[in-house]
Amino acid sequence: MNLINDTLRMAICEQIAHEMYNANLYLYICAFLRNKGLDNLAKHFEGQHAEETEHAKEFVSLLTDLNADVYISEIDGIEMSFNTILDVALAYLNREILTTASIQGIKELSIQNNNPVVEEKMRNMITKQQKEYEEATTFLDKASVLTEWWQVFLWDAAGG
Repeated sequence: MNLINDTLRMAICEQIAHEMYNANLYLYICAFLRNKGLDNLAKHFEGQHAEETEHAKEFVSLLTDLNADVYISEIDGIEMSFNTILDVALAYLNREILTTASIQGIKELSIQNNNPVVEEKMRNMITKQQKEYEEATTFLDKASVLTEWWQVFLWDAAGG
């Protein structure tokens, strides 16, 4: 029995790739910060990597619960340069904004396709995005006042 149409299924498959890109971005940022000697700040992005990987698994579970085929597209590589901690913070927040918009689009598609199971899951995922926004905006607030790397080292030394 078909519990999800192909358009909605493919949108969720694209979201899996989106979440894995997020995970890779945060792992990339983690490595960047470690290379700067900012191990405590790097730990925050290790945690973000784990969260995003878990989100991808939740989307996979949603599809398998609906007995739908899962397709995972190729994940783009990441190579960015960050000149300041503010660059890191902006990349972080901008990615979370894109993620929320993407999930919102799936929610709207699920409403159009009268799929309350997917709609409810997207509502739950959007609720999780509130926490993601809080973490990213807090990071941005701190990064916004730190204009020099030595200040960032103090932030890191204080536990991130």
